[in-house]
Amino acid sequence: MWYVDGIGLVKTPRGLTIDGVQHPRNILTLWTKAELAAIGIKPASITAVDHRYKNTGEIGWNTDGAEAVGTYATTDKVAADLKTTMTTDVQSMAASRLASSDWYTIREAEGGTACPADWKTYRAAVRTESNSKVTAVAALADLDAIKAFDAATPITAGWPNDPDYVAP
Repeated sequence: MWYVDGIGLVKTPRGLTIDGVQHPRNILTLWTKAELAAIGIKPASITAVDHRYKNTGEIGWNTDGAEAVGTYATTDKVAADLKTTMTTDVQSMAASRLASSDWYTIREAEGGTACPADWKTYRAAVRTESNSKVTAVAALADLDAIKAFDAATPITAGWPNDPDYVAP
């Protein structure tokens, strides 16, 4: 990527008109950084934003150095909204893990063959893990607590594994 004075960010090589002079697109790959800088073209990078916790706004450019650096204006996401999303994600993960063995419990409830004990144990462990994670998320006080929780115990970790049972 390049930053061109008066034009802005250029992501892929293309022809450019600078100060009334039309330049072919290959100048961006053939010319040296010094030659490009002489006509107002600098390599560009954009500072990464952690979108899990930040909302982004307008991008601003610092073109003072040898490289143009773009930085987004950011605001913190609302902790309560993140907690709602995290709770929904936990519940979806639990439902997904339970779905593969739901037929065992339905079969048993309808008077058929009993659900194997290893699957009952697994299903109970999934519900326990889900409840534990939902309770932990509910206790998070603010965005810093959410970040610390995600770093220490992401909601995707700690789920029990499916039993090795193979249906007949």
